[in-house]
Amino acid sequence: MRRNDQADESLRCSFCHKSQKSVGNLISSPSDYPRAYICDECIVVCAAILEDDRRQGSDPGERNPLLDHPLAPEFLTTAERWVVLESIGDDGAKELAEMRSLAKRMVAGQLARGSQR
Repeated sequence: MRRNDQADESLRCSFCHKSQKSVGNLISSPSDYPRAYICDECIVVCAAILEDDRRQGSDPGERNPLLDHPLAPEFLTTAERWVVLESIGDDGAKELAEMRSLAKRMVAGQLARGSQR
């Protein structure tokens, strides 16, 4: 299902969906397909998340164990599909629901493995 906002043809942040008119800056991805945008407000949020990770002492070279999970490739493929659909204005609700379901299964598996140690 395609979103039709004929009255508002302005560009939008791919993360928060705010229009270009309602944010300070909107930065475009370097590639044309799929074109994605991020606003200055979402950049601030991302920077805060990265800073929190640094403060917690996480080693950036350390590989996340969830990347080795058997469902990781399916999760990443679904996430990529969701990003593409959202960036072209299509409805990615099905993909988002699938990502949530896969993430729950992956985390539950990690927790179960952790409690067996």
